[in-house]
Amino acid sequence: MARKFSFGATRLMRTPSETRVFDEADTLEGLFVTSSRVESDEPISVVGIAESVHEGILVKAKLKTRWHGECVRCLGEASGEIDVSVIELFEQGADPEGETYHFDGDVIDMVEMIRDNVVLELPIAPLCSVNCKGLCQYCGADLNHGRCECDMAPKDPRWQTLETLRHEGSESAGNAD
Repeated sequence: MARKFSFGATRLMRTPSETRVFDEADTLEGLFVTSSRVESDEPISVVGIAESVHEGILVKAKLKTRWHGECVRCLGEASGEIDVSVIELFEQGADPEGETYHFDGDVIDMVEMIRDNVVLELPIAPLCSVNCKGLCQYCGADLNHGRCECDMAPKDPRWQTLETLRHEGSESAGNAD
């Protein structure tokens, strides 16, 4: 059984400038950052071309999938699409901690490349919409569904004297009748 997001590179390595086109969709688990994630059943589409170059195998691909999360302003559902182009170099026997991807044998396994690039595209602070108003900081009402009517906001002490005068004025006006 073939491994997901991988292909044989024997022919590519033997022939300079040889190319191979790939078009695959499959799922990966564990793609998340603080508040957003790609669900484990969400397919990731990978379409691209692999080319034999002097340094190894150059992979140019377009990655597409959907992400889901919780809006950081209102805690509602947030979602979006990842659509990113990548160009990565795979070197045979390269340092796994280096800046290029390594492969051993004759199989290019793109899972690590896909994982890295999808996670980099996930929003750290997802929003349900760019116009999200968030929650009232005092009572927690969702301001996207209307204006908050709470009276829990602290009063500015600099206006306290004026507020007192206003209440005294309204009481004396009521007694004048």
